Amino acid sequence: MPETKLEHSLAVITSSASLRIVAGAIVFICLYYASSVVITLIFAILIAFVLDPGVVLLERIHVPRWLGSLLMVLLALGLVYLLIYVVYDRAATFIEDIPRLATRIKEVVEHIQSVITHLRQSTTSIMSPSQETGLPAVRLQQESGWANFLLRGIGSIYAFTVTVMFVPFLVFFMLTSKSHLYSSTLNLFAEEHRQQVEDILKSVSEMIRQYVFGNFLVAVISMGLITPVYVLIHLRYAFILAGISAVLDLIPYIGVALATLPPLLVALMQFNQATPIIIIAITVSVVHFISVNLLTPKLVGGRVRLNALSVTVAMMFWGWLWGALGLVLAVPIMAALKAVCDNIPSLKPVGIWLGEGN
Repeated sequence: MPETKLEHSLAVITSSASLRIVAGAIVFICLYYASSVVITLIFAILIAFVLDPGVVLLERIHVPRWLGSLLMVLLALGLVYLLIYVVYDRAATFIEDIPRLATRIKEVVEHIQSVITHLRQSTTSIMSPSQETGLPAVRLQQESGWANFLLRGIGSIYAFTVTVMFVPFLVFFMLTSKSHLYSSTLNLFAEEHRQQVEDILKSVSEMIRQYVFGNFLVAVISMGLITPVYVLIHLRYAFILAGISAVLDLIPYIGVALATLPPLLVALMQFNQATPIIIIAITVSVVHFISVNLLTPKLVGGRVRLNALSVTVAMMFWGWLWGALGLVLAVPIMAALKAVCDNIPSLKPVGIWLGEGN
């Protein structure tokens, strides 16, 4: 009889593990093949969480929720349109200067190649003839995967554009139907678990708002620190490039490299000396150090406390799965997962592992 119970327990454990593996595989397949839909939904949820306090504020002054939701969505669209309008002229001018930039980059690359060739020839002359193998050189050439990396997860520019057009409608419906969606979500669970689910939803919503608003403030302050330097060295498109550098610098680990690249390209096209390029690199590095060690801990706060390992793994996984957009969404997705784990007793050890040590 004990053997029968043991066999039954093993069968139950094996069946449960198999079901979890199958469920995980199904989720992964959905994330991969329905990536454009999932990414759009995630962005819509993030935007809805950010705009909801404004809708609540309008409700307090007796504005109907549907009208407040519409006003907040239109305000967000207006800000996006204003940003595009401000950037468009500068972007058009920059596009016209791309041939000059390409010529300048070609000159720099040729100079670097000549230096490398000279060093190679010097090394070859030092080697004795007996050390030369005489084997033909084999050159491996691989096509650049940047385009595939940027488009991964969204299919194509056309598909992404069509999908993004649904974001304002999704955000509006989410804001308008917040109460119904909230109660319906709670009703999906047993009554004894509803309080736990409600705590999870509140924790995730507070985390998302704090993460988005905190990073927005960090970007604004970083832009305020970078802009005077770009203006002093008379860098073209100083305000636009300062904003781009500040936003790209928010990406963990690789942000400082991405933030340095756009101003360096413009400086390479504009200046013939190395001093402005060195100033730009130092400025972005110093601002990155300040934002990571001072601004982010203070403004983003303690609700998004992920250790370096979990952030790195998240960026590797979501970047591999969804490309550039995966890198952008990696931290908020992992932070939301940690918020869920922190409110479920059986998963609290996972939340502790994901978080920072005291």
